[in-house]
Order: sequence, then structure tokens, then C-alpha cells
Amino acid sequence: MKQGIFPGTLIAGIGLYFLSKQWAVPFIGEMDALPAFLLIIGIAFLLQNKQPYALFSGVVICGIALHYYASGTIEGWPSLWIVYFLSIGLGFILQNNKTKQGGLWIGAAMTIVALVALFLSRTPGIIGDIIAYTERFWPVVLILVGGYMMKKK
Repeated sequence: MKQGIFPGTLIAGIGLYFLSKQWAVPFIGEMDALPAFLLIIGIAFLLQNKQPYALFSGVVICGIALHYYASGTIEGWPSLWIVYFLSIGLGFILQNNKTKQGGLWIGAAMTIVALVALFLSRTPGIIGDIIAYTERFWPVVLILVGGYMMKKK
């Protein structure tokens, strides 16, 4: 009776997490439950090689999990929206690389916007002020792009 990679990875990952907590394993044992479980779920998606669309979910979930872990441990970790944009953009690019069915341009655009914002947000002066001002409108941009993509299909 074959159960599959996804549930097996989840169960084994949760077991490894709790064991690492008991043994105080560096990095894994130090993670809070939320980022650890998100990382386990993301890895479970990434290990599903036969389902190429699981790659997108795995990359995004792993990116969010790493963000939550890093924001609590690394001083000066970037703001939330930049990491979401970067994770989603990389997910689109990697999924396109595997399936060749679109998403490359939106992924490249999101990745470029995230990287530019990441490096320019730390710039003092007028450029930093412009980035800080435009950060208030990124949810509207996401809604418009998402609506366009839904209407296009």
C-alpha cells in the first residue's frame, strides 16, 4: 500500500523536528513551530517530482518559512512584502522552467521588483523615501495583476 511522498515527508519531517527539539540540534532545534512546519510542508511539495505544479507551492512556502525564521534571528532582515514578492517570483520562474507553460515574465518581473526594492530600500535620501512611499500601494498592484491574470485566462 503506497501512501506517497507528500504524507511521508510530512510525517517524517514532523518527527525530525520534534526529535531535533529534544536533542537541541543547531538550526532545526532552534526553529519555532510555525516556520518549521511551513518548511516541512514546502519541502514535501518540492519532493513531488511527478507533479510540476507542486514546485511553485513548495518554493513559495519554503520562502515564507525561511523568512519567518530569518526575521526572528537575523538583524536587519528585509520587510515582509519583498520576501513574498521574491518567493512568488522565483516560484513562477522555476515552475516555468519545469513545465514551459507560462509564468516566466510575471516571475521575472516580481523577482526584479523584489531585488530592486531590497537593495534600494536601504538607500538613504530621496530614493529610500520613494520606495517607502510606494510600499503602501503594493497590495493594489497585486490585486490588479491578479485580476488581469484571472481575466486573461
